[in-house]
Amino acid sequence: MKTTLSEREGNTVKLAVEVSSEELQEAFNTRLKQLSREVRIPGFRQGKVPLAMVRQRLGDEAILVDAVEESMGGWFASAAGDLGLDPVDRPQIELDNDAPPEMGKPLGFAATVTVMPEVVLGEYKGVEAQREPVEVRDEEVDAQVERLRNEFAELRPVTGRAAQKGDFVTADFRASLDGEPVGSLDADDFVLEVGGDRIFPEIEEQVVGMNAGEDRRFPLTLPEGFPDDEMGGKTVDFALTVKEIKEKVLPPLTDRWTSEVSEFGTLLELRLEIRNKLKAAKTYAADQQFRSLAVKAVADNATLDLPDVVVHEQAEEMLADFKRSLESQGGSFEAYMEATGSSVAQMIEELKPQAAGNVKIGLVLDAVAKAEGLEATEDEISAVVGKMATVGKVDARSFESRLRKTGRIDTFKWQIVRDKAADFIVANAVAVAPPEAECEPAATDLTEPGAALEPAGQTTEAAEPAAEAVAGAEAAPATQEA
Repeated sequence: MKTTLSEREGNTVKLAVEVSSEELQEAFNTRLKQLSREVRIPGFRQGKVPLAMVRQRLGDEAILVDAVEESMGGWFASAAGDLGLDPVDRPQIELDNDAPPEMGKPLGFAATVTVMPEVVLGEYKGVEAQREPVEVRDEEVDAQVERLRNEFAELRPVTGRAAQKGDFVTADFRASLDGEPVGSLDADDFVLEVGGDRIFPEIEEQVVGMNAGEDRRFPLTLPEGFPDDEMGGKTVDFALTVKEIKEKVLPPLTDRWTSEVSEFGTLLELRLEIRNKLKAAKTYAADQQFRSLAVKAVADNATLDLPDVVVHEQAEEMLADFKRSLESQGGSFEAYMEATGSSVAQMIEELKPQAAGNVKIGLVLDAVAKAEGLEATEDEISAVVGKMATVGKVDARSFESRLRKTGRIDTFKWQIVRDKAADFIVANAVAVAPPEAECEPAATDLTEPGAALEPAGQTTEAAEPAAEAVAGAEAAPATQEA
């Protein structure tokens, strides 16, 4: 088979392909054998029809036309591969003449198709990228220590004074509209933290200054749409009864307390561990941001024209990932679209800018890898597959074998190569400090997954159940009661 690139305009190419008479004969023979297993002819069992009988019944010309249609996809794929092209859409095929193909003669056709763009790399060694300075302030350490103290705070009953900000109040709620009870706003033994911003602010304002055993009634205007469209915006008669008031007492900052709630013997050791964790978290975040900015800088320096079809497909994949993630958490994609008033077409359009950026970065990383001769070794591929097999609790060898049979192993190769390209860019990039206005280090929350300290022997008692309709948010944080 002979293939030449006859035309190229942007990402659209036109191939001129000539299939030899021998290849055409091979396609004819292959299709003839397939038809002998498929056709039904009286007097012969299916699959046992002689080839001569099939040719006599269907005719060589019809069989050859059928063979060409069956083989065209393979011929095109082979031609594109010979020229190193990566098609991203179905090709438009035109035979060289209108006459049907003939046995003993070569077959010529032209294929027009959209392909992945050629990437013209700009500067990719020594690009500058901002890197946030890593600094842990004493105030951040103090905040984490205070967070830990709050986890082990005690709730002690209050006598002789009214409720104030910071107290935990147990109360009963009743609500009515035009004399009719509103059950969704009723609650018994509801625990709220005054000033915790976990219920309507009007209720918290009324609680301040109340004593245990005191009742109070006041009008409460519900927010629009809460708890539903029927009740939202209406004003109910709200009754509040304070049953108990407790104050939060923080433990003293001593070495003894430190040893009781953590693995450390002194407060100084605890603070040092918190500082180290904060520094590690900030360093990781700064490294990841620097990596992202360096790769983006290289992508910005590159020149390429992305085909719309590629961006659209990437946006569709991103939407499919979002749908799977939503459903894995028990959500409904249809309910999400209804709640947001969005359609699939609108969501795809909104995702296109991000999709275009993702595609561009991937293609630029491929180009850097090619320029630097970066490849994925078999050991690296096996290591990545092995990790995935461990996570999926399947046999690594059989998993890798399935991936190779289906061709999906190439996805792992591409990812490894792209990671190497990104590593190369970062290793050669120049870190620069951000402008002073942007240098304020962000606070790091050690309560995020994977960052929290693990205090020893912690025993806390959750606050009493909250009425979701009133709270409209999370229940009060867990504390220890005296």
